[in-house]
Formats: sequence, structure tokens, C-alpha cells
Amino acid sequence: MKKPDSIMVATDMSECATMAENRAAMLCAQLGKNRLDIVNVQDLSAVELLKRALKSPAEIAEKAVRQGLSDELSAVIRRLEKDYGIQCELLIRFGKAATEIMHEITERQTGLLVMGAHGNSPHSHAFLGNLPGKLLQISPSPLLIVRTEAKQAYRKILIAVDFSEISLYQARQALALARPDTEIVLLHAYEVPNEGMMRYANISQGLLHEFRSDIRLKAGAEMQAFIAALKTPHHVTSVIQLGVPHTVIREHAASKKPDLLVMGKQGRSRFEEFLLGSTSRNTLYETDCDILIVPPTAAVRQIQETGKDRKMEDVSPS
Repeated sequence: MKKPDSIMVATDMSECATMAENRAAMLCAQLGKNRLDIVNVQDLSAVELLKRALKSPAEIAEKAVRQGLSDELSAVIRRLEKDYGIQCELLIRFGKAATEIMHEITERQTGLLVMGAHGNSPHSHAFLGNLPGKLLQISPSPLLIVRTEAKQAYRKILIAVDFSEISLYQARQALALARPDTEIVLLHAYEVPNEGMMRYANISQGLLHEFRSDIRLKAGAEMQAFIAALKTPHHVTSVIQLGVPHTVIREHAASKKPDLLVMGKQGRSRFEEFLLGSTSRNTLYETDCDILIVPPTAAVRQIQETGKDRKMEDVSPS
């Protein structure tokens, strides 16, 4: 399974960001990555306020802010390097958080971006709290939203799937973060198309049950093919459940308590509404576990690159 090429963590030095820093560092050590990029983005308004207070040019105010942040984050870097045996690189940027982070992960070809679900300081919520929703649509890299203390590697991963090629890529990204003994659960929620209209048309319960059974049988066959396509040595269990996808996912996560929930843009409209709309953003705050979100841009890019690599192999001389 291909592991993330590099890992970056966004921090605002809040308690939630500290959990993200620890998880990112743990993953670096687990996956054999020798460097963790740590990015902190300051809004230009902070520089403007300091400029007025010091009655100095913007360059001097920015330098003062940068030095203060560097001093404070140096302690974080020393701790992470000591505890996890990795190297850290600090990136302090000024501007819009989403824009600056996007620039850095694009320039550095970051394989995984890690961040807290929200911050705890007066200004941190504006930094991290709104970022996941903004980055969902545009990020070229998967996003790991951290909500829990990184006490150990992920032991149970719940992956929502719809059997599409994008969903297969998302599952593989999740498996790259797993250890050999990690429990992997694939969850597929299904509905009967136009079931509401059928009820209005007084379709019998027997016929409706038959429709549901047919869809479940088809989903079962697709699930087996999906698991085979993963080609993973991990033991994988599957759950196929009738219901609205976002409800099924939330209820299953609440009852089974995975360490990591994996979501992404799926190929069907209800999944799209859940995973990219307001319900998805709410889930970032309602779910107790960490969440790995694979944006469609990240999945499509990797699928296209994989296809190009295969074509190059096909035409290369033997």
C-alpha cells in the first residue's frame, strides 16, 4: 500500500492543534518519514495591529511576529523530535490560512495534511475551525482531522464506501495509515430508489421488501469485489445497512467507536450532499473520532497519475 510521501500539520498552538501535532508526528514515525512540516499561518491583521502599536514599518512588525512565533514553536519542535525521533521544519506564513496552506502543500507535494478540528484560543477557531470545509473542495491532498489524543496507532478504522473507483482510492489511503493489527471495517449504506414515491403509490410491503433484498444482494456482491480489489493483507470486515448514508455513518461511528472514520466525495448524490455539504461540516464537530477526508481533487489526481504510470509501463521496452 502506497504511503503518504510527506506529512504536514497545521497548527495555531491551541490544545486541539497539539493533538494534531502529536498524531502527525506519530504517523511520521510509524510510516518511516523523517521530516514533518509544521505550518502556522498568521492573518495580516495581526501584523497591522503590531505595526500601529510599534509605529514601525510592516516589515519590522512582521519580523517581530515571526520571531515570537518561532521562539514559541521551537519548544514544540524540540518535544516532537525527542518523543518521536523525527525532524521538523517550521513554516511561518502570513495571509489567508486556506490559501497559504494550499500553496505549501502544492509546492511540497504533501501527501497528507493533518489539522485539529478546531482551536481553543480566541483567534484559533477562525484559523482551524473553518479550514476543513474550505479545503475539502480544493485540497490536492487527503486531510486528517484530529479530535482525540494520539495515545497509540489507529486500532480500528471505519471506511464509508460506495464501490466507485474514487471510493477504492480513499480506502487505500486509509489502509496506508493502518498497522498490521488494525481492524478495518467497510460500511456501505443503501436505499431503495424512489421508495417514497412507491409508498405514495401504495406499493405493498412485500414488494418493497423484495426491492430491498435485491439491492442488498447486489451490494453484497459489489462489496466482495471491492474487498478483492483492495488487495490488502489486513483482515477486513464489512457492514451493509439500509438507510440514509449520513445517518447510517454517524450511528455506526457512535456505536462501534472507531479510532478513525474515513470519508470522501462519493459517486452518488446523497453521499455528495453529506460529504461536501453542511452536514459534513457539522460531522467534523459531532463525531468523537478522528476523520480522514479524501477530497475529490486528491482522488482524481492520484487515479489519473496511476493511469499514466501504468501506460508508461506498458510502452516501456522490456
